[in-house]
Amino acid sequence: MPYQLLLMAPRTRRVLGLPAGSIRALLTLMTVGFIIVQTARGRRISLLWFESLIIVLAHYFAHRRFVALSPALIQKLTAEDLLEDEPHPLFLPRHSLRTVIVLAFVALAIYLGCEGRLRDPVGIPVLVSVGSYFLGIGFGAIATRFVKGKPVKGASWFDDLKAIITLLAVALAIAVQLFNWQDVIPYSDKLEALPLALMLFYFGSR
Repeated sequence: MPYQLLLMAPRTRRVLGLPAGSIRALLTLMTVGFIIVQTARGRRISLLWFESLIIVLAHYFAHRRFVALSPALIQKLTAEDLLEDEPHPLFLPRHSLRTVIVLAFVALAIYLGCEGRLRDPVGIPVLVSVGSYFLGIGFGAIATRFVKGKPVKGASWFDDLKAIITLLAVALAIAVQLFNWQDVIPYSDKLEALPLALMLFYFGSR
């Protein structure tokens, strides 16, 4: 009887017949690939593509909080499309897409280094943005492992310090633009990327 009910149960059709998350994976690979190729060619990346890059990075690398569920309940919720099952987009092994993204930007940094273009005005925004976000993720992972199994009593003094520095840096960057203080603050053009780097680091470390 259970076998007959299984045969009668309607199968959920995925988009284009691909595993769940495959379209997002393709869009991510297209975005990352385009930005890396354009940066390697020395072509400036527009703001819209930067925003798209941050969106896809946040999707694949943002910390997710899970509620412990039993295997039977997970299977039931997945079958009813109440819980999204996205373990192998594009039929790739688990976590392979994240690995590809990281290695792609590492390869870009190595290529620009070999070409003597690490300080190139086109490559700096990409490497600083992505590098800061990944650095924050790595820091958050280390911090989580360090406090694992220990009682959590709320935010630490370091969390407060990190928040204060980030808030002040972003507020200063906004004030410089609003009040046209570019000529007042020394090296304001070179320090423009610092608030963004700190903000991406903060989001990545959360």
